[in-house]
Amino acid sequence: MPNTEFKLRMNKRLEYWYKNVNPNPDPKLQKRKGYIAGLINKTAMTRYAARMNLPMPEHYCEVKTVDELDFSVLPERVVIKPNNSADNDCVMLFDKGREVFTGDIVPVSERMEYVRETFKNGRFIKPETRIIAEEFIQDFDETNVVPRDFKVYVAGGRSWVVQVVNRPGTSKKDWSHRYYSQDWVPYEHFQRSNAFGKVIEKPMHFDQLIRISNRIAQDIGCFMRVDFYIAKRGVVFGEFTSYPNAGLQFTPIGNNVLCDLMDRYPDPF
Repeated sequence: MPNTEFKLRMNKRLEYWYKNVNPNPDPKLQKRKGYIAGLINKTAMTRYAARMNLPMPEHYCEVKTVDELDFSVLPERVVIKPNNSADNDCVMLFDKGREVFTGDIVPVSERMEYVRETFKNGRFIKPETRIIAEEFIQDFDETNVVPRDFKVYVAGGRSWVVQVVNRPGTSKKDWSHRYYSQDWVPYEHFQRSNAFGKVIEKPMHFDQLIRISNRIAQDIGCFMRVDFYIAKRGVVFGEFTSYPNAGLQFTPIGNNVLCDLMDRYPDPF
């Protein structure tokens, strides 16, 4: 599949944001760029969320090694994940005696070894990677065992596009997604990385989702994807994604919409 313009722009962002190609001549803007780019690290993101008073999953611990995890004091329903990964690599959702993403049976007594082996084979794990244990969010619709992602594309200080990702099974072929405008008007096929999902009703707490993502958009002032869950108690902030899907698999519709946002609201640094 040939590169889209959005893919090329994401490649340039990777070079400019993370490989320091053509650094900004203004030291303040260069520093700001580095700070915003660093928010994909979940440790930095957690500090940002605390400063912004964003609703977050309950944080149980953050450790340097698997041996420091004490599963005897962690809930039976818990998320274990690295602080600097991508594509759900090494993210484990434990619900009593089962790891939900894989369907593996993992008694609590065997979790430490399971986590150790998972991190050993991780694609993005580095020596400095830290391990986070946090709340396993329950979707407001409890028929969804894995909470759906509500991923909001922001630019120019406001929210524009919402991607809903549904992961109902242990195989990625069962996963689906659908894109919507900020007014909850569904797009036709926007991206090919998951199956094309059916249209759903505007979710519970949608106004809160847009209100919080707008507040983040105004603070960071650049193009970004901001990821959330929606629980019965309300919207829960998940993470930042500065390089969505590595720019891959966007259809002409997705490419045109996202490039238009980047043209109208260029990054300030």
